Amino acid sequence: MIDDVEVHVLVADDNVGILETTAAILRSVGYTVTEAQDGEAALGELAQNSFDVVVVDERMPKLNGTEVVRTLSPVPPPPVIVMASAYDFDSEFRQSLGQRVFRYLKKPVAPKVLIEVVGEALDSQRDVVA
Repeated sequence: MIDDVEVHVLVADDNVGILETTAAILRSVGYTVTEAQDGEAALGELAQNSFDVVVVDERMPKLNGTEVVRTLSPVPPPPVIVMASAYDFDSEFRQSLGQRVFRYLKKPVAPKVLIEVVGEALDSQRDVVA
């Protein structure tokens, strides 16, 4: 909970260690975190629950991060997407997703950077609503 508002974050990553660590970092600053171990599970969570931010790995089994992002409907407004990968995001890749992704992070992501980026993602969402 941040400023008396419950903030829901979905973390999707097939590496259980990274998934659990990312979730623990975000919980430590007050976010309510749901975990998904692949893209298919992430879409299932997104279909059933509302999230403010999604932190999604690019390379996952069943559905990768790109497929998850492309599947999200713009109505109602989708959550803010932060994509993470151990691999580089080249300009062509970034261009293919356009404005759908708020920020791209290179793994391993430092806890401070993760917390800052998720906070910035929330701020960007509030700016749109205001």
